[in-house]
Amino acid sequence: MKAETTLTARAPVTAQPLGLDSSSSAGIESALDRIAYVVLCAFVFDLPWGEYVPQLGGLVLGTWIGLLAAGVLALRTAVTWRRRILSPLHYWMLSLVAWSALSIFWTLDWDSTVTRVGTYSQLLIVVWLIWELAVTEERVVGLLQAYVFGALVASIGTIYNFMTRVTAAQLASTIPGKVVWETYRYSFAYFNEDDLGLVLALSIPMVFYLLVSRKGSLLKLLCWLELAAGVAAILLTGSRGGVVAAIAGLAMFPLVVFRLPWRHRVVALVVCFGLIACGTYLIPQSSWIRISQFGSELSEGTLTHRTVIWAAGLGVFRDHPLLGVGAGAYALAILRAVDVPYVAHNTFLSVLVELGVIGALLLFALLASILYSALQARYLERCLWITLLLTWTVGVSALTWEYRKPTWLLFGLAPAHAYARRRDELAVVYRVNRVQPMHAVRLEHGSPTSWSGYELHRR
Repeated sequence: MKAETTLTARAPVTAQPLGLDSSSSAGIESALDRIAYVVLCAFVFDLPWGEYVPQLGGLVLGTWIGLLAAGVLALRTAVTWRRRILSPLHYWMLSLVAWSALSIFWTLDWDSTVTRVGTYSQLLIVVWLIWELAVTEERVVGLLQAYVFGALVASIGTIYNFMTRVTAAQLASTIPGKVVWETYRYSFAYFNEDDLGLVLALSIPMVFYLLVSRKGSLLKLLCWLELAAGVAAILLTGSRGGVVAAIAGLAMFPLVVFRLPWRHRVVALVVCFGLIACGTYLIPQSSWIRISQFGSELSEGTLTHRTVIWAAGLGVFRDHPLLGVGAGAYALAILRAVDVPYVAHNTFLSVLVELGVIGALLLFALLASILYSALQARYLERCLWITLLLTWTVGVSALTWEYRKPTWLLFGLAPAHAYARRRDELAVVYRVNRVQPMHAVRLEHGSPTSWSGYELHRR
């Protein structure tokens, strides 16, 4: 009896019959989908540098771009009534945000909690945009490219400010009520130096991934330029956490160097020597002194008062271990201990104090799910996401980043990349088995962490 290939789904599946839509509806859907994706790329491109650009109508440029992308995608959804089934990673994100919203009922700072929940809601929209629009690996890679190009803008802007001797303190002094601490560090567009350091450090694993996986001379040239300019800009920020995060990001280089053509290995050596020369002759001595004090600050100092803030936070946690003090209420909770409403300057401690043990477990479960998904990926993608998680973890250990856009960009890209990878592989399986590949394009499976969502059987 002739063998017949069939598909068995173990997870929720959505399938749309190809013959139900008219050609005009399909054309409208395709056009709206492309427009929304282009706008989303613009949003990601703006993310590394546009967050502190002067506002337009009370909103920064990135917010306007995000609203436009959400509007176009909502219109596409209204026209087609088609959506993707959420992955388990998305449910962990929803659970974390839902728990933050519930903290309104016991928060110590109601206004800050409401503001934080509103911020989380906007970030969930960004995750939804990525999930709905980055449906193929090419589109996910396009978003990675957009982030790298945006980081290049921020890097060049920081170097330009250094060349024109415009320090971060001079930029900050134009903001009413802004307290200036150090006058020798450099940044771009009112960006906090430590935040900028981590934003640029996150681009380093993406650069190596694009260099190995993509073709095109212009793209590779821009990637090498961002690598050199990004590391130089991180040094100019004087961010110790940014430097350590960048070292974590550079750990991807020995993992993928054997996949680079010999020409690119030579370029890598040139870039390394160029960075050494740049660091020796161009980076201000004050920045080197600050960075070199990291070890002594870690063992004997306060890491710019961070250890004092952390001790105060742990004291508050002992009084509210299970539920926490409420999302966004860390500053008010430690006010009595430190006399200044500081944020936590540590993402994990911030979540632990604000959302209690339950919130910390939800964040841990989300990160563990992303890590597990990365471990199931192909070698290159595995290196990318493990290095990104390592870079992010190191960087946010000195920053409050649980509600920042780069964090949720990573949270959104992780499941999108896992699904896009398996979707492309599934289409190949269909073609190999002589089944119409168009059906595979319409299928969206429910488990981003394993192949168990679909199995091919012979009968």
